[in-house]
Amino acid sequence: MKSRIAILAGFGLALAGCTTATIASNPLQARWNGKAAGAFFAAYGPPLSDTAGAGGTTLYKWRGGFVKGKSCTVELTVNDGYKINNIRAIGDRVDPKGGPSHCEKVLDAADAK
Repeated sequence: MKSRIAILAGFGLALAGCTTATIASNPLQARWNGKAAGAFFAAYGPPLSDTAGAGGTTLYKWRGGFVKGKSCTVELTVNDGYKINNIRAIGDRVDPKGGPSHCEKVLDAADAK
């Protein structure tokens, strides 16, 4: 009986150490998913708006990177621990030469591919 309890306890500890990995589908997600939202806003400025979401999440809209008529607009889904679950560009300029987009450059994600 004691060995069963020890095995179950060890199995429980092993499971507790597991985390789910967020698969990044683009450089912005690779750079920012899982990072503190406070670090993002401290580096790039406050959000334009915020909306409460399901499960304690908050959807923030941010805009910046104003250069020569270009800007970057993203939506950040932030969990109740103030970590970025997802970042999505909703206003961006693609590089016609195939390089990083404007948002990728502005938000330090150009090398996160």
